[in-house]
Amino acid sequence: MERWDPPYEARVIWKPGAARTGRPPRLSIRCRGEGSGTTILVEHSGGTSLRGAPREEQELGWLATEVVAPLLLAIAPARLAEWADDRGGRRPSGPSSRALYKEPIYHLPGFHAILEGLALRKDDLLLEVGCGGGALLKRALATGCTAAAVDHSAEMLAVASQQNARALAAGHLQLRYGDATALPFPGERFTCAVMSGVLPWLPDPVSAFREVFRTLRPGGRFVAWTSTPKMYGTPAVGPKRRGGARLYDDRALTRFARKAGFSDIRVDHPDLRPVARAVRVPRSARFLFGPEYGVLLWARRG
Repeated sequence: MERWDPPYEARVIWKPGAARTGRPPRLSIRCRGEGSGTTILVEHSGGTSLRGAPREEQELGWLATEVVAPLLLAIAPARLAEWADDRGGRRPSGPSSRALYKEPIYHLPGFHAILEGLALRKDDLLLEVGCGGGALLKRALATGCTAAAVDHSAEMLAVASQQNARALAAGHLQLRYGDATALPFPGERFTCAVMSGVLPWLPDPVSAFREVFRTLRPGGRFVAWTSTPKMYGTPAVGPKRRGGARLYDDRALTRFARKAGFSDIRVDHPDLRPVARAVRVPRSARFLFGPEYGVLLWARRG
């Protein structure tokens, strides 16, 4: 490495052996601001003619195409944001996510609203799609119901298993690895189903809703907690961007549920700021639990 001055320039020099003469080959990476973005110039210079394809130039070409280009793509802001979305939301993993989803304080107000509305009974068989670390399951099972859950993060299922070890041992809970659009459960098994914080990460909400519909018994209840588009631009979600969280208005949520076959569809916008205060959400974030930022979708299988 001849020069390292991020974010302006990095320069790699390939020094020839003792028998080589002339200017050694170089690879320069220059960054220049262009409006709201950045232009990156990768320049290969020096060395002898490419006709002879010297070993050093072959290696430098390999470095440019196989190392530098993928590195630049990987550290681009959009790719970094996508990686963070995957680790923190779409498929949580890593030590910080395991700790967060064990007791996700920012999800607790939504859990409260779901459980209050469902009013679970001992004869209920609950399905949770996207159970994360099992914090909602733990609260649901305390009502005496039985439950099953699915998640596509093996790390989250491990946390959920630890959190609900007694229920698993007693046969009151079943945890499965799987996808929301292909639930690993038979039809008409459950009396109720929940999703909390899952909708923003689903590529096809209607297909997922249809799977929930399929696994519910006639008369079964379904509730999904999610954020409204008002949440875009806040510290919780950030700006709207391709590949990021997808937030839907009331009409879109109702349409998804109707296409999946549900009836008795309604949406609620509860004011969960008092709950956020009670569970000790930091004061600076409590405004995010106002009625304009969160929505509960309720539906029933006819």
